[in-house]
Amino acid sequence: MPYILSPIIKLHSPGMWNEGDAYSKKNIYKIGISGMPSVNYDEHIFRSHSLTHIETSAHTQTGGQYIHDIYQHKLESLFGKVLVVKLSGDNYRSLSHELFHWEIKPEEIEREFEKIDKKLIPKKILITTQTYYLNEQGYHDPRYVLTLSQEAANLLVDKYKIYLYGTSWKSSDFNPGKPERPIHNTLFSSAIIMENLCMDHVPAGIYFMCAFPIPLENASESPVVPVLFSKEEIMEQLI
Repeated sequence: MPYILSPIIKLHSPGMWNEGDAYSKKNIYKIGISGMPSVNYDEHIFRSHSLTHIETSAHTQTGGQYIHDIYQHKLESLFGKVLVVKLSGDNYRSLSHELFHWEIKPEEIEREFEKIDKKLIPKKILITTQTYYLNEQGYHDPRYVLTLSQEAANLLVDKYKIYLYGTSWKSSDFNPGKPERPIHNTLFSSAIIMENLCMDHVPAGIYFMCAFPIPLENASESPVVPVLFSKEEIMEQLI
């Protein structure tokens, strides 16, 4: 079976950025109400950054690309070969009794890449850890921060020239109290970003991915349900 990298989106689940519910809905039509069409039909409200989502450079840059630009100019970012990296060990550094930070170093990434023929490393990379805590909604617990160091972000962009980066954590930056988003901006120089990926059940390795967000015009982010297929699954469907 394919690996689905988004949990079920729960109604009234709390947002991760103090923006209210991550998902709510408002009824428009309901079966059995006199004078209305005999259908169930709801308005759905999403706060994308508290869900599994794709974001583009317009998220942090004036004049950046939007979701609809990806559909027009970078469609290859949304499907094809992808590498799932699962870092081993426990490098979370305690910042307080309820907050921990694992800042990924370039040597950690290179160590994982050494397990693979360099010619086979794809331009789409999803990074998480072998184990991580989950919150009640099934996402990587926000208290356990996982981000790239500046040097690791430079490595992925400059040496490996990636065009999609994905993380299980809720953001690609951890810069509390400051408006700058340096890791986002480094990655956006060559890639789009996926965040809040559910990868606790996915073994490390190379997969075929489909990750098409809702094609919203002039949006810097959009919900997405990425799906990973093994080579064997793809071949089975073609026979």
